[in-house]
Amino acid sequence: MKRLIAFLLISVIAYISLPGMSLAAGEEWENLFDGKTLDGWVQRNGQAKYTVQDGIIVGTTVLNTPNSFLCTEKMYTDFILELEFLVEPGMNSGIQIRSNSFKHYKNYRVHGYQVEIDTSSRAWSGGIYDEARRGWLYPLKDKPKAQKAFKLGLWNHYRIEAIGDRIRTWVNGVPVADLQDDMTSTGFIALQVHGSKVADKKIKWRNIRIQDLSKSNKKTLKALIVDGQNNHNWQGTTPVLKSLLEESGLFAVDVATSPAKSQPMDTFKPNFAKYDVIVSNYTGADWPKQTQDALVEYMKNGGGLVIYHAADNAFPKWKEWNEMIAIGGWGGRDEKSGPMVRYRDGKIVFDNSPGRGGTHGPQHEFQIITRDRHHSITAGLPEKWMHAKDELYSKLRGPAKNMAVLATAYADPAKGGPGEHEPVLFTVRYGKGRVFHTVLGHGPEQLRCVGFIVTFLRGTEWAATGRVTQVEVPADFPTADEVSVSFDGGS
Repeated sequence: MKRLIAFLLISVIAYISLPGMSLAAGEEWENLFDGKTLDGWVQRNGQAKYTVQDGIIVGTTVLNTPNSFLCTEKMYTDFILELEFLVEPGMNSGIQIRSNSFKHYKNYRVHGYQVEIDTSSRAWSGGIYDEARRGWLYPLKDKPKAQKAFKLGLWNHYRIEAIGDRIRTWVNGVPVADLQDDMTSTGFIALQVHGSKVADKKIKWRNIRIQDLSKSNKKTLKALIVDGQNNHNWQGTTPVLKSLLEESGLFAVDVATSPAKSQPMDTFKPNFAKYDVIVSNYTGADWPKQTQDALVEYMKNGGGLVIYHAADNAFPKWKEWNEMIAIGGWGGRDEKSGPMVRYRDGKIVFDNSPGRGGTHGPQHEFQIITRDRHHSITAGLPEKWMHAKDELYSKLRGPAKNMAVLATAYADPAKGGPGEHEPVLFTVRYGKGRVFHTVLGHGPEQLRCVGFIVTFLRGTEWAATGRVTQVEVPADFPTADEVSVSFDGGS
C-alpha cells in the first residue's frame, strides 16, 4: 500500500509539472463567451463582421477596413486563457492579451501582446507579436517543433498563461513561446480579424474560457513615506501623497517622520524591509549610517523607491543615494557630481559642462512631453500635456547610471530656464531595485494636477512591483494646451 501511495503521489506531481499543466489553486474557469450572444465584448478599430452561429463566434473579413478586434469589456492582469479556433487558409489573425485602446495612442488603436495565428508557410502560430508597438517579440524561427504544432484546416487549441512578466503559449499541447516582458501588465483580451484584400474569409472561435488569477494574486502593497525634514512643505504634501496612494485601493501607507532639524538622528531607523516601496519626501540631515546601509541593502535586493520633487536635493555626498536617484540638485552639486541630462534632437545627451547642479525659475505652467510612450508608467498618456504652475527643475546633475527618461519639459529662458529639454519623469535601476523619480509637485496645490496624480500612482506601483495595473487614462487628463486639476487632490 505504501508503494502504491508513493507511486500515486509521484504521478500527480509529474502531471502537475507537465508544460501547460500549472494549477491555479482555488480559481475556477469562467466562460468568456455565453454561446449565444456577444455580451461582454465590444468591437474596436476595423469593421470586420463578428456574428454568433451555432454556439461559435465567427469573424468575417470585409474589404477596405483595417484590423478589427472583438475585445472583452473586462480587463485582465494575470490569467490562464484557453480557446479553440478554426481558420481558413490564407488568413492572418491572432489573440490579443493585455491589450489596450487609448485616445492618446494613435487615436484608440488597439495595441499590445498578440498570440499569432499564422496560416502561411512561415508557420509562426503561437508566437508573440506586439501589435501596433514593437513588432515581433517571440518569433518561431529555428523552432521546428513549435512550427509544426498548428494544424491547418482543423480546430486548434491554444493555452496562454500570462503571470507576472512571463507569457507562455501552447498550441495543441505543444510548448511554443516563453517570453519575459514587463511593458504591459493589464489589458483586455481580443479576437482579431486582420485586414484583408479578400472578402468573406472566416475564422471561428469556441470554448473560450479563462482563469482570472488576479483575484488570488492581488495584495495590498505596503508603502512607507519618509519625511520630517525638507526645505519644502512636507507637512502639507505628505498627507496628500498618503491619501492619493490609499484612495487608489492598492496601498496601505505608513509614515516615518525623522527628528527635527538639529535634533539627534541616531534613533531614526525605519524598517525598510517591511515595505514594497519607499516614497522619499525628505531633504535634510544625513541619516545614520545604519539607516543608509539598510536602504542600500533593501534596494539591492529588489526594493522600490520613489523620489518626489525636492527629495533629489538630499544627501549630495552619499554615493549610493546619488546612484539611486540618477541626478539631483543643490547641496553643492557641480560637474564633479556628474553630467546634466538633456534631451536634444530626439536623443538623450550627457552634458559635462561645468557649473552648479540644480536651479529653477519662478513657478509657472509648463508643457510636459512624453518621450517613452511604451513604458507602463506613461502608456496611453498624450504625447504632450500641461502641468500646473510649479517649479521646473533644471541643471540636475549626477551619475545618471541605468536611467530611462520617460518625459521632459522645456526650461524656457523667458522663465529663468537654460533653454534645454530637462528630464521631469524617469526611472532608475539600482541592483535588483526600481526607482521612479518625479521632479514635479512643489506643494499641495501642484499635487492636484491630474497629470501628477496619474504618473505618481503609476510610478509608485511600478517601483513597488515592476508593473502597472492602473491603465485607465482619466477623461480629464491634461491636454497639450490645458492644465487639469483634481477638485481635492485626493485629500
